[in-house]
Amino acid sequence: MSCLWTVHDMLEILDVTNTGRRRRFSLAEKIRIVEESLSGPKLARATARRYGIALSGLYQWRRQYQRGELGGAVPAFRAVELFPEGIAAAVSAAAVTSGPIEIALSNGRRVIVPADVDAGVLTRFVQILERA
Repeated sequence: MSCLWTVHDMLEILDVTNTGRRRRFSLAEKIRIVEESLSGPKLARATARRYGIALSGLYQWRRQYQRGELGGAVPAFRAVELFPEGIAAAVSAAAVTSGPIEIALSNGRRVIVPADVDAGVLTRFVQILERA
């Protein structure tokens, strides 16, 4: 893309000429870009800028990726950060999944529980493990 500023008396004119054509990404490239944007917090904007794509386009690819529309299987693991006061609510929300839930405790231990675990029991269990 080239830009040319011209000044006419009191008026500035910006002439933008797009010399390239619209970029096309293969499914493999889209998946790689989406996975890169999901690899850490607040990486969507930086990833979109790095590859020269619109942020809205990246978000659309992310939704397609999460629904399994970009090919391959729907991702089975989603990282969730839990805080002690929000464990019961987070477990209730995660119970919609069919697979196990993995919880990383602040002391470095990991607990894997079934999705249908009772939230109250799990909250007490995690509190005991955090103190131990």
